[in-house]
Amino acid sequence: MLQHLAIDLGNTNTLIATRDQEGREALLHLPRISQLDTQLSRSPEKPFTFVPSEVFHSDDGPEVGARAWAKLSEDERPDAYRRYGRNFKRQLLDSFVQARHGEEGHRSLLETSTDFVRVLCHDLKQELEVEFGSSHVPSLILTAPVQAPSEYRAWLREVFSANLQPEAIRLIDESTAAALFYGEEAFGSRVLIVDIGGSTSDITLADIGFAGDGTPEEARLITKTGTFVGGSTIDDLIAEKAFALQGLNPPSTFNRKTYLRAIRAGEKVKKKLSFSKRALEPYEDLQAGLTINMAFRNTDLASMITDSTIASSLKDLVQETATEIQNRGIAQNSISGAILVGGCTICPPIRTVLNEAFSGLDLELSDSPTEEERFAAVVFGALRSVDAPVSNDYLLHDYAIRLRAVNGNFVYQTLFRQGTVFPCLSDFALNSGRQTREQVGIRISVGELYRQPRRLDDSANETETPGPLVANEFRPLGTGGHLVVIPVDPNAPVGDKRYRITFAIDTERQLRITVDDTVNQIRLFDNQVIVDLNESAAPAVIPTTPPPAITYTGTQKVIELNPNPGYNNLEIEVANVLRDMAIEGYLISNIILGQHLHEVDHLLITPSGEAYIMECKNYRGTWTGGINSQWICTAPDGSERVIAARPVNPMLQCRRYIGDVLRRLASEYPDVQFSKACLVIAPDHAHLDGVSGCGTNLMNVSALPAFITAMETRRQDRPRVDLDPDRLRKAFYLV
Repeated sequence: MLQHLAIDLGNTNTLIATRDQEGREALLHLPRISQLDTQLSRSPEKPFTFVPSEVFHSDDGPEVGARAWAKLSEDERPDAYRRYGRNFKRQLLDSFVQARHGEEGHRSLLETSTDFVRVLCHDLKQELEVEFGSSHVPSLILTAPVQAPSEYRAWLREVFSANLQPEAIRLIDESTAAALFYGEEAFGSRVLIVDIGGSTSDITLADIGFAGDGTPEEARLITKTGTFVGGSTIDDLIAEKAFALQGLNPPSTFNRKTYLRAIRAGEKVKKKLSFSKRALEPYEDLQAGLTINMAFRNTDLASMITDSTIASSLKDLVQETATEIQNRGIAQNSISGAILVGGCTICPPIRTVLNEAFSGLDLELSDSPTEEERFAAVVFGALRSVDAPVSNDYLLHDYAIRLRAVNGNFVYQTLFRQGTVFPCLSDFALNSGRQTREQVGIRISVGELYRQPRRLDDSANETETPGPLVANEFRPLGTGGHLVVIPVDPNAPVGDKRYRITFAIDTERQLRITVDDTVNQIRLFDNQVIVDLNESAAPAVIPTTPPPAITYTGTQKVIELNPNPGYNNLEIEVANVLRDMAIEGYLISNIILGQHLHEVDHLLITPSGEAYIMECKNYRGTWTGGINSQWICTAPDGSERVIAARPVNPMLQCRRYIGDVLRRLASEYPDVQFSKACLVIAPDHAHLDGVSGCGTNLMNVSALPAFITAMETRRQDRPRVDLDPDRLRKAFYLV
C-alpha cells in the first residue's frame, strides 16, 4: 500500500517516487508518458524513468511527456508549434515575478503548466491503481527551488491538491531535499549541496542528525541560496551561436517552429558535449529555408558560457553562499565538500566554473556516486523529509505591513527581517482604530519588501557611503491586497487607537496575528493564521462552503465576488479604488474569457446595466500611439518599451472581451440590455497625452472615480437591474 508520494516538477524532466508501507522506495514509471534512459540506470533490469516536462495541445486535448513531441511531429499544420510548450517551469517562475509588473503571457504559461500537471495526475492515478490497488494518496511531498516566489509555491500546492486530492501535502526546497538524501555517514553530517537543474541553481548547507541505525532523522538548515540559471539557458546559447555563425538573427526572432526546433537541437548538442569533446547536430527547416550543421567543440561551449551571464551568476551564487556561511560563524573546515546534483552539473564548462568558484573556499566538489542519483536525489530526498523534519529555517525576504500615512501616501513598516529564523515574534505592534465614521474594519496588508540604497545626486562622490535603504518594491501576499479585515466597533470614537495588533511566524512558516480591543478588554484574534509564507500567497484557511448570497441593502458599496488579486500592484490599486467608491456594483477580477484564454483584469457590473471592462497596464513614463497602432512607453531615461497587448494595443485588447462579457451576462439576464465601457487604466505616473483616438476611455488611476461617477449619474434614469451575485458567479464560472 502506498504511504508517501514525492514529485519533483523539473524544467526538463519530472520525476515521481513512491514509498510503500514496508519502506521500499522506487521511481514510478507511467507507461503512456514516461521515457526510459538506460544510460542513467544502475542496471538494465531497472531503467531510469522520468516524464519530459512538455505539453502539446492536440485537437483531442493536452498531450504531455513523451507523447507531446511525438504528437507534435505528426501534426503538419502551420500553427502546430504554437500549441507546444516546454521550459514552462523556467518561464513560469520568472512570469510570477514579471506579472506583478503587468507583463503579458503569464496567463497562457499558467494554463500550459496546469494542463501538464492535470494530465500527469490523470496518468499517475491510473498507475497507482495498478501498482498499489488504489489511487488514494495519503501523503504528497512536492519540491520547489529555493528562490521560487510564493505565488509559484501557491500554484504548485493548489494544482496538485485539485488534481490528486492527497490527504496531506507539503513542500520542501529542492536542494534541502537533496541534502537529506546524502545525509549519510559516508558524506559526513554537514552536507553542502550544489543543485543545478534546467531552470534554477540552488546551494544548501545543512547539518544532518542521524538515528541509531544511521538514517537521517533531522535536517538543521544553515544556509540556502538560489538563482534563476540552468541548463535551458545553455540550450538557448548554443542555438543562438549556431545561427550567428551562419549570419542569421537569433532563433527567437523566427517563427515558433524554428525557435523550438533550434533550442531542442541546442539541447542535444549540450548533452553530447557532456560526454565527448565534439558534437554535430544537423538542423534543417525547409519551411524557413534553413540548413545548419551545429558543429561545436567542448572549448566552444566553454567560451560561450564564460562570455555569458551564466558564469558570473554561478560565481555570485557561490560567493553569496560563502558570505552566508561566514556570517553564521561556520568554520569551512567543518564542511567536507560539496556534492553535485542536477543534470547541468554534468556539463564540463559548468564544472570548470564551479571549480574556480569553490577553489577560493578550499572545498572539494564531489560527484554523485551514480548518474541516477545525480538526477533522483531531490525526489528521494523529499521522501526522507517525512522522517527528518527541517529545522532552523529562515526567511529569504523582508516582510512588511503597508500603512497609509496622513498625507495619503503608503509607508511600509518592517515586521520581519531577511535571515530571521522562525518561529519568531515581530518587534513591531500596530495600534490602530477607526479613522472615518464610515469605516467598518481595518485591512491588514502584508507583503515581501525589497529595498535598495537611496540614489545619491550626481555631485556625490561614488566612493562615499551609500544612502539609507529605501523601499523600492512591495509585493502584497493577500487577496485583494490584504490578508484579513479586522472588524471595528461602530460606536468607537474616530481616532481612538484601541486595537493592538501583534505579528508572529510559527514553526510551519505561517504568519499569525493577535488582535486585542484594549478598551473592551476583548481578544478578537488569538494567534490566528492569516497566510502561509512557505506554501501559499492565499489565506491559509479557505472556506469549503459556497460564499453566502449578497444583496443590496441601500448602502453604496462595490463588492468583490472573487477577491483573488491581480498579479501586479496596479490591478490591486484599481481594485482598492473601486471598493472605496460610493456606488453599487459587483467587481470580478482576473477572469478568463474566450477560446484563446484572454484574461480580463477587472469587470465592474452596476445596477444601471453597465459593464465596465478594464485593462490595467503598469507602464510608467510617456505613452504614445494610436487606436489602431502599437503603443510605446518612453521612460524618463529615454529608454522605450512596447506596451504589451494582444492584439496590437490595450484598447483593442479590451474590446476583444466585449462580445464574451455580454454573452455571459445575457445567459443569466436575457431580458436586460447591458451597456459596455472599455477602459484602459494607467498608473498616475504615466503621461497619456501622446495616445490618440481613445478619448476618455484611457485614464490614470486617479481619474477613474470621476469617470465612473459621471457615467453612473447619466444612467440613473435607467430601470434598475436586480443583480444577483449567485447568477453573476454562475455566468462567469466562479462557482
